[in-house]
This record gives sequence, C-alpha cells and structure tokens, in this order.
Amino acid sequence: MGRLKELRRSRGLTQEGLANEIGTSQQTISRIENNEDMIPTDLLVKLAKYYHVSADYIMSLTNEKYNMPGSDRVMQYVEAYSDDFTLYDSLSPENKEVVKAVISTLTRLQEESKN
Repeated sequence: MGRLKELRRSRGLTQEGLANEIGTSQQTISRIENNEDMIPTDLLVKLAKYYHVSADYIMSLTNEKYNMPGSDRVMQYVEAYSDDFTLYDSLSPENKEVVKAVISTLTRLQEESKN
C-alpha cells in the first residue's frame, strides 16, 4: 500500500501516530503498508475519511484523489488552509460569528472598490 504510506508521511505522521488517530494499532498499519495484510473495509473507510481521499485512490485503483466533480479544488483549499480551519474550529460560537462578519465586510468593501 504505497499510497497509504505516502499519505501518512505527507501529514508527518508515524505509523503509531496514524494508528492513534484512526483507532487501530501500529502493527496493523505496518502490515498494511508492507502488503502483509489486506486492509479491512472499515479501516479503509476510516482512512479515506481521515485523509479526505477516495478509497479507490488509497487502493491505487485511480490516480484521482477525489472522486466528486469539483472536489479537487475544494480539497486543495482544505489542504492549504487546514491550520486556519483548525484555529477557526477552536473559536467560541460568538467569535466564529465575528470572523464571518469580518470576512463579509471585507468582501463587500472589496467589491465596492472594484466599482
């Protein structure tokens, strides 16, 4: 499972770190990455959701990471701004509303300056 190792390393994770993230053992990740064991369906689904890629991509059935029209662009944003999303997630509901209001105001001002 070369793709699984590639995905794990792209996130800077060890096998143990990935195992902890998705609720399995380091040994399971190792056996799958080294093609010593087949990947169980439930674990494949967890991995696809965790990495935001298709199961077909993990299993090397396709070179397309995402299988929905337009999802490549969305996932590029998610990957590029994942730290920002994490920070946003940590905000209180009130502060999230403030962020939305600031973005809305900046967008409006930008549109007005174009006219």
